[in-house]
Amino acid sequence: MESEDRRTQVDRTDVRPLHVQIRDMLRQQIQSHALLPGDALPTEDELQRSFGVSRSVVRQALAGLAEVGLIHRQRGRGSVVASSPVLRRHLQRAGGLDEQTAARGQRLWTHVLGLEPAAPPAAARAALGTDRTWKIERIRSLEQVPVVYMRTWASRELFPHFTAQLLEDASLLALMRDHGYPAAGGPRHVQAVAADADVAHILDVPPGAPLLLLEGVTQDAHGRGLEWFTVWHRANTVFDIDAQVAPGTASISQDQVDRIRTIVGELDAALSELRIPNT
Repeated sequence: MESEDRRTQVDRTDVRPLHVQIRDMLRQQIQSHALLPGDALPTEDELQRSFGVSRSVVRQALAGLAEVGLIHRQRGRGSVVASSPVLRRHLQRAGGLDEQTAARGQRLWTHVLGLEPAAPPAAARAALGTDRTWKIERIRSLEQVPVVYMRTWASRELFPHFTAQLLEDASLLALMRDHGYPAAGGPRHVQAVAADADVAHILDVPPGAPLLLLEGVTQDAHGRGLEWFTVWHRANTVFDIDAQVAPGTASISQDQVDRIRTIVGELDAALSELRIPNT
């Protein structure tokens, strides 16, 4: 009965290929946590019988899941749901995300979704001091899993040369530095938000999924705004913060003051008694 129910889920009138339909159904089970990290998927034979398709269709569907990092295909064990890769970044550090991930043996990929001249929001206009800006949209993936969606506004007056090809799989701050505008830092804040439909689609998460939103401005050493950004992180992001206790005010008692004065007086008297012989 279960086999028949699952077979009806494959719609042969759908314009999507059968392997895409099966891939999407299995992906939904993974993203809805019906299948958890470490769980084994049904075997190729079981999937073939359940969906009423050929083995080649099943293999294409599994290859599609493996390509985006949702499953691992292991010899002798079949396909296993992969753990989500964890992105770690230092909140107090501007840029350098590629270096931070590389230090952990990971590779971060950047794909430009869009680059166009556009009027900025009011906050971006105030931060950058201009209406002539680029609107840059990028997706960053870790181990082929999308983890960060970035929407950035940058000055076209400072960076008229920007192109989508130039920004593809590149560090934006490194490009700014190479063209004479090294970043020094700037204010940021982080808050938890729910994914709206557009962001959920880009990050491949269900609408309403929890995300971490990082917003802020990056400035150069002169306080000039270089970029104003909003960055959505999937929930598998860890922000590392180097917290420090604020130094307290040292207190000293009157007895300690009197003792110090006594010692200073004694030293002064001893020094006055010293005589340097004539040479």
